[in-house]
Amino acid sequence: MPLRCTRLCDPSASRPATHELRLLYDERVKSRLAAVCTDGTAVAILLPRGTVMRDGTLLAADDGAVVHVVAAAQAVTRISAPTPLTLLRAVYHLANRHVPACLAAEQVLIEPDPVLERLLQSLGARIEHLQIPFDPEPGAYHGGHSHGDPVHADPAATVGEQLSIEAHRERLAALAAESSERRT
Repeated sequence: MPLRCTRLCDPSASRPATHELRLLYDERVKSRLAAVCTDGTAVAILLPRGTVMRDGTLLAADDGAVVHVVAAAQAVTRISAPTPLTLLRAVYHLANRHVPACLAAEQVLIEPDPVLERLLQSLGARIEHLQIPFDPEPGAYHGGHSHGDPVHADPAATVGEQLSIEAHRERLAALAAESSERRT
């Protein structure tokens, strides 16, 4: 019977990890996943939709076990540039396409994409392929763009999500007021 993990642990309040689970980025963004820990223990991950398991996340198993999630080494593209402006332009184009990226002052890491790589090279960026863990910025929407119901806020939402929810609420209120004025 696999360990059944249905929630994240608070790192400051949890027990030491009893198992280690190495996952690629595309596995760590899944809410439902069957996987195997480094010690051979099977794990069934059943988290709330939209949960992202970051490198270092601790999962609580129903039996009290704690699973430590580690970002596994995977193919990544390192983008660097001869000038800060060139790197900034590269980041602009990646952000415009909602590409998950790991940012640093001198480089950006993304998952390999030959089309994007050609675009970035045309801007003057340097491309290098590596095998290392990939743990991109969580972003305003945990790496995805959501247009769900803005009224039902998640208390665990990121700052970006909270700001977006508030902006949607304000816009809905303004539209309702406009509509009410037009009817009178």
